[in-house]
Amino acid sequence: MKQKLEWVKTSDPLHPLRTKAEGKELRLRIGDFPEESMYTLLVDNQEVTEFDDWPKAWVRPR
Repeated sequence: MKQKLEWVKTSDPLHPLRTKAEGKELRLRIGDFPEESMYTLLVDNQEVTEFDDWPKAWVRPR
């Protein structure tokens, strides 16, 4: 995703980051790296993709 997204922390240890885009809820799940990908992106509770490198257009929470 090249769209700018600003992520916020959650209290859910399985999905510690979330945001919204185009009316959909996006959540990130942290994988057991290096055996698994670092992140899994879920859109409306559906796994969409796995990736290791944080996209440059995404803003991490502080």
